[in-house]
Amino acid sequence: MRVIIAGGGHTGYQLAQQLASQRDVVVIEEDPELISRLDRLDVQIIRGSATHPETLHHAQLTEEDKFIACSESDERNIIACLAAKRTGGPETFCFVSKEEYYQAFKGSELGIGESGNGDLEVKRAPRSRRHEAGMGSLGIDRLIWPQYMLAEEIARIVLVPQAIDVEVFAGGRIWLLEYRLHKDSPLLGKPLAELGLPRGVLAVAVMRRDRLYVPSGRTELRAEDKVVFMGTQHALRKLERRFFRQSRRQVREVTIIGGGTVGLTLAKRLEQEEDLRLKIIERSAERCETLAAELKSALVLHGDGTDLELLEAEQIFRSDVLVSVTSDDEKNLLSSLLARQMKIPKVITRVNKPANIRLFEEMGIDVPLNPRVTAIRTVITLLQEPNIQLLATIEQGKGDVLELVLPDDFPATKIKHLPRSHDAIIAAVQSGNRTIVPHGEDTIQPGDKLFIFCTQEASQAVRKFFLRSET
Repeated sequence: MRVIIAGGGHTGYQLAQQLASQRDVVVIEEDPELISRLDRLDVQIIRGSATHPETLHHAQLTEEDKFIACSESDERNIIACLAAKRTGGPETFCFVSKEEYYQAFKGSELGIGESGNGDLEVKRAPRSRRHEAGMGSLGIDRLIWPQYMLAEEIARIVLVPQAIDVEVFAGGRIWLLEYRLHKDSPLLGKPLAELGLPRGVLAVAVMRRDRLYVPSGRTELRAEDKVVFMGTQHALRKLERRFFRQSRRQVREVTIIGGGTVGLTLAKRLEQEEDLRLKIIERSAERCETLAAELKSALVLHGDGTDLELLEAEQIFRSDVLVSVTSDDEKNLLSSLLARQMKIPKVITRVNKPANIRLFEEMGIDVPLNPRVTAIRTVITLLQEPNIQLLATIEQGKGDVLELVLPDDFPATKIKHLPRSHDAIIAAVQSGNRTIVPHGEDTIQPGDKLFIFCTQEASQAVRKFFLRSET
């Protein structure tokens, strides 16, 4: 199976970089500057436009291929997917940035024609021929909307006080929560084995400075460590009550700065929560009118999220969470720093340029998130083989959560008899309808589904160890 990436910009480059070691990757790009950067990777490069028939024929697409259109233009991505499906029938993944395209796919039939320069373009069928069309009939198998994915991720983090990352697996039976430890945390000063963590919870990772590792029972946590816990929702609530006492306070007031696609999508999601007061600040008066029309209970404020007088006048300092999601990294950073100055307990910030994430962390921003990282994680998950999936990545790709099913020839083994690793840990086991957070005396056997946390470097070794018959 080949992966053909249409577009060598930021998203295409990151996808190619992460997939090159595991897949036969082909990148279609016509910009000489982007091609020069792609030359550093172990990928095949086809020079040309992914909307041009000759370029697609040169790629020799087949039904076994995966075709990912991820240029900066929604329209080019849509056309490229339609053309690729017509040329060779690969499974298609289309990146879009506008909600309108979800609606557009529902009520129109699109065809392909040629523009004057030989590139393909979308031609809308006459009104009499239109009908309700699913994405499959249009030639797009998977639609990737990074802004929506980011809004959903932010919503999860908003609703769990103090946590800086939240993931949910196994239909809600297993949760992942990440916390930053402060100097007064009761988790400091003792080895993990002596802390009395609730049964059903495991500390699966520690991020200390720039290094992520899997801790042992002898590990002592330090102030400013970021610690990842996995376990059942019930057990993690016990963990919060015991070690994160401030988290008993329910999130009641949230401020969103930026009313674009992410801000509006997030506001709609949070409006579903009972007893939550929501404010959204937007600079554009015209956009404010749109927000006011689409939102039911949120207070829409016309103004600049970096205007300290406005923030004080509207008592933004009373917020439990502030989320800054404009398309400008400098404004997001300044808004977030003002929020820290106002001592707002949790600050979540959109970072549009991945290279800026480190800077935001160094400036003390709790949760810097990039929409492209979330979307790339989703695509990579969808490309996995059926017997193993990447469910989530942690700390900008330094750690992975894998789900795999043990093959029939894997011998029944007690957890304590598995090789001890500082790079991987079994966080949960699903056997039939039963899901547990395992301990040393528990046994894994063929057919069990394992949820494994590992460093990214250890991912291939984990696959080889547990799926021996597959390698």
